[in-house]
Amino acid sequence: MIMKRSLFGVLALVTIFLSFTLVTDVLWALKNVCPNCTKVIDNVDLTECPFCGKVINKCLICGTVNPIKNDNCEKCSASLAESRVSRTISKETREDLRLGESPRAKIDVELQQIDEKVALEGLTPMLAARQVELMIQMGWWSMGNALARDFVTQFPNADQNAQVAANRVTALRHLGFLALEAKNNVLAKEYLNLALSIDPKDKDSQNLLDKMAGAKPETKSETKPEDKSETKPEAK
Repeated sequence: MIMKRSLFGVLALVTIFLSFTLVTDVLWALKNVCPNCTKVIDNVDLTECPFCGKVINKCLICGTVNPIKNDNCEKCSASLAESRVSRTISKETREDLRLGESPRAKIDVELQQIDEKVALEGLTPMLAARQVELMIQMGWWSMGNALARDFVTQFPNADQNAQVAANRVTALRHLGFLALEAKNNVLAKEYLNLALSIDPKDKDSQNLLDKMAGAKPETKSETKPEDKSETKPEAK
């Protein structure tokens, strides 16, 4: 009885060990198994399969060919996981979808690069100004406005202040428009007037304010004739 229990315990341990080994091999195979010839590549410092010449770890963002062992691109720091998955998709489909080449994907990569530089070197006026610009390109108006506001406090004498101010005006104008669409006229005026205080020549913000100012008289003049026309037939 004791021998049977011991044997069962040994078999259980062997099964667990084999299962762990197989899972580890499957995960590692994402890197060192050639998608073309399916052969295992022992030397992960290579960039191509030694058996068929297939490029294994090419970055979709910048096109850099990386060693098989890399998880991130050596040039642009983009994650190479998408590249490994895309190798299972036909070339025609990849080109049609433009995988990894969308403006959003490229901005995400650059924001990641900026974060890495800030972690190493600290935040500089150039990096901070670029962050604001990228937020505006993404249409993240609130974040762009907040970063631009912080920029003035952190770098009051920086050469990039004019550039950041222009981006902030764009963000405030869009925030004003969104508030106007939400029928929050008070908040809309606050955003638009702030935009004009930064750039008095911003015609788009001024036009939105002018439309808001002219909206009330128009609605009153439209409702009066309707009231009269409705009461006349009743009087007869």
